[in-house]
Amino acid sequence: MSGRVLRDKGGFLSPVVSVVDHDGRPAVLKDYRRKNAVTRGLIAPSLVKREFAVLRHLEGLPGIPKAYAIVDKRALLIEYIEGRTINKFKAGELPDAVYERLAALVRAMHARGVVHLDLRQRKNILIAGEQPWLIDFANALRGKLTSSLRAVDESALLKFKRRNWPHLLTDADRDALKSHRFLRQFWIFSPKGKSVR
Repeated sequence: MSGRVLRDKGGFLSPVVSVVDHDGRPAVLKDYRRKNAVTRGLIAPSLVKREFAVLRHLEGLPGIPKAYAIVDKRALLIEYIEGRTINKFKAGELPDAVYERLAALVRAMHARGVVHLDLRQRKNILIAGEQPWLIDFANALRGKLTSSLRAVDESALLKFKRRNWPHLLTDADRDALKSHRFLRQFWIFSPKGKSVR
């Protein structure tokens, strides 16, 4: 199964991400099969199985890609979404309804017991038409959620609200952004230069 490569950063835990054909339609393949022996043998099967389970658990929510299959225990086949990452849009360019849908999607995800934990990464929110999509659930957790875990996603959501919909910010939002600023410097999933500021 080969296709157009979207991302191949190398590294220990980064899969090769490609667009491939699946039953006559494009799909995304997150593939660890060409990684080193330790990743292939010990780590990849667990990562793939966990992300597949999270996506299946969220199935039916508007804005969550379908998980099609696990391939050879070390690759994940997912619905392909044709869209633009949220950082490609300037402030005021997206309708307010897109933010409302995005916020509703995050709330619905949390209601099902899942936190994404990586929404600050600009590549992980796609906009297709006026529908936001959440992608890349590699770092997601499923289970009983604490307010601290939910706050990670909520903080990222507020950052995008400030960047893309600044006119929607409330005083409560601004206070929340200030309170999250200190914790932000310790968050490992958003390296400098790759997350929303």
